[in-house]
Amino acid sequence: MTATSALLPTTTDPQDISIVSELMYQLKVRDVMTRTLYTATPANTLRDVQHIMRDRKISGVPVVENMRLVGIVSLDDIIRALDGGEIEKPVAEKMTRHVFTVEEHVSVVKAIDEMEKKGFGRLPVLNKAGELVGLITHWDVVRTLLEMLQEVAMQAEKRERTLQPTEAQRDAAQNVTVLEYTVEKDDFENAGRASSAVKKYLQSRSVDPALIRRVAVAMYEAEINIIIHSLGGRMTARVYPDHIHVSAVDTGPGIADISLAMKEGWSTATEKVREMGFGAGMGLANIKRCADRFQIESCLGKHTELNYEVDFIAKPAATA
Repeated sequence: MTATSALLPTTTDPQDISIVSELMYQLKVRDVMTRTLYTATPANTLRDVQHIMRDRKISGVPVVENMRLVGIVSLDDIIRALDGGEIEKPVAEKMTRHVFTVEEHVSVVKAIDEMEKKGFGRLPVLNKAGELVGLITHWDVVRTLLEMLQEVAMQAEKRERTLQPTEAQRDAAQNVTVLEYTVEKDDFENAGRASSAVKKYLQSRSVDPALIRRVAVAMYEAEINIIIHSLGGRMTARVYPDHIHVSAVDTGPGIADISLAMKEGWSTATEKVREMGFGAGMGLANIKRCADRFQIESCLGKHTELNYEVDFIAKPAATA
């Protein structure tokens, strides 16, 4: 059983992928979280926690026992304790025991979404063993993005000064460069490895940063699809002088209905994968928006092959 979508130019202009969007795709909670923690134990008093908040200028203190997060005390809890004359009571009596947390390998986008939905200013971060290893706030994300944007600006300035290709370099660049990567099923730790490598190579070729962002975002989406929805596969990027052709081929189980899979938000990801911050959608529509040409075909029970191309000459913006 085979379903095919023709390799044709997309009907709408490619989406303008901002550099912030690209960076957000790559960031995980462990990349931005605060690792220096000020904690309390269940045996501490609320007065002890009040002093921690005052001295460290923070508004929430995790409660830890044997490296495990067992609760949290907020500034509101301290205010209520002061009003009720209970400030000397043990933390165990007044702490919030049901604490929303996030794991360190989860995407930053997922963590921010959780904070927005629940109205929290922070989320405790756990490692795979369930131990408290950090805390993430909105400011942690903003600070990291600002640092990364500064680095991008510095690298761009450096390329402007140093990447002046000679005639020999330009002649050598006429050859096709092939970059290949194996992608394993459920290998979330290495998610984004292929897209990051291709991005760095295109930067070395002085490709327009806006076009590199489109390539990287589309490639990341395809890479994640192989990790989540398939039994593993391979990604190949063929870099030509005027465009790049990216192919993502997996070893099954295939897509039964491509038109359904192309819809925003449709996904076959498990609940566990969604909780990790992945699999909200298959991202095929996003890949198509980023590409100048797009094709996908799938043989149910066997494989799925996705191909897309991005031209290195930016198309003129449409007039209003």
